[in-house]
Amino acid sequence: MPKSSFQLAISAVAALATLSLHGCWVTAPHPDAQALVKPGPQWEAPLPAEETNRVASMAAWWAGWGDTVLTDLQAKALQDNTSLAQAAARIAQARADAASAGAALWPSVDLRVVYASTRSPLQPPPVKQSYAIGGLDARWELDLFGGASITRSGAQARVEARENEWQDARISLSAEVANAYVALRTCEIQQDILQKVANSQTLTQKLFQQRIGAGFISAVEMAQSNTLLANALTQLQQQKTECAITVKSLVVLTGMPEPELRSLLATRAAQMPQPASFVVESVPAKVLLQRPDMRAALQNLTAAASEVGVADARRYPSLSLMGAVGRYTYSINGQNQQGNSWFFGPVLDLPLFDAGTRRAALDNANARYEEMLAAFKQKTLLAVKEVEEALLRLDAANQNLLQQQKIDEAQNIAMQASEAGLKAGSYSVLEREEVRRQQLTSQHQKLMLQRDQAAAWIALYKAVGGDWQAETKQE
Repeated sequence: MPKSSFQLAISAVAALATLSLHGCWVTAPHPDAQALVKPGPQWEAPLPAEETNRVASMAAWWAGWGDTVLTDLQAKALQDNTSLAQAAARIAQARADAASAGAALWPSVDLRVVYASTRSPLQPPPVKQSYAIGGLDARWELDLFGGASITRSGAQARVEARENEWQDARISLSAEVANAYVALRTCEIQQDILQKVANSQTLTQKLFQQRIGAGFISAVEMAQSNTLLANALTQLQQQKTECAITVKSLVVLTGMPEPELRSLLATRAAQMPQPASFVVESVPAKVLLQRPDMRAALQNLTAAASEVGVADARRYPSLSLMGAVGRYTYSINGQNQQGNSWFFGPVLDLPLFDAGTRRAALDNANARYEEMLAAFKQKTLLAVKEVEEALLRLDAANQNLLQQQKIDEAQNIAMQASEAGLKAGSYSVLEREEVRRQQLTSQHQKLMLQRDQAAAWIALYKAVGGDWQAETKQE
């Protein structure tokens, strides 16, 4: 007895289900972080020495600076920042896409209500017809070859990538605020030093004016003194302007009104913050995998790999189950007829000929994946470079600061000796002021090295992933 169309469809469904259960599930590349991230076994640059009384955990590192103004500014910046808002919006979009991809694995059910009425006067007598249908329509596309599951996995990978990008933006913003804050405190201390230099140069000029009349100094020496004083006053004014500009930068970063910001900054004016140290993991691979930007890049690579699987699944047949149940009312010239209706059956979509479109889409997805794979490997090399450079700059800043401290000690001794010589009459005020300016120059050099050291710590903090253990952004 020949088979009916329904029996043939059921047979096709069974055959496709059997194929999928026996290994026809498509596969996508699976990027392995441990295999892809393969820097050297250890850092080439020296790791920072541990200061047992100043070591802070990464999550509490900013608090370890001991500067509440800095942490307050960072908190203000994180509250309402456009970059973070954009990153949070991208997280919401990715989550919505993931929810949509997950929903595709389940049946969809829609309520359908139709009403129509017609009147035809072409043939007497006129005919009036109307009908109303109400019911439920259902459709379920079976994931025979895993395309929908792979789509969902790729969407979830994108969610994790967007969350890591938010975390990376958060770390970058905190570091940017810290750099601006260190620059401001450096500027304020520089301004104090330049004010002292200008005061010393003013005193020297007054003494020169007294001596030029007595013939103890020449007009050339007097002119040189006037030039040095003018230069000192010019540098002082330039420094004041630079400090004001830096305050403007903090206004933009924090979103605070300038009067409120200046009031907060005044509580610790001209005080250089001192960064605490933290322990850097000696295994480079561990450091790189804790960086949010590297984790985001890995998840983006995973999402690109899923696109390969999806493109591959589209080359194979798709099978959906469709059904509907409802009730109808049909009326002709007042004569009504009512009843129930239903249908159920499979819908098979079998690709036969597309001139290579699906194969080209698969090749395209593979090419995009290979491109992102190469970009990820390049990003790994750049991340290693960032950490190594930060370690080298920090080590250099620490070594230079140790040497500068010895110079400072020598300058302090020289200043004390000049004060003692002045009291004993063996030193003049002019000689003492010359020693004072040398001491101020040494203090300026030390300040610059302290700024470099703080900047190096901030750069290292970013390079190793910052406070990567902080909670992920929740909507």
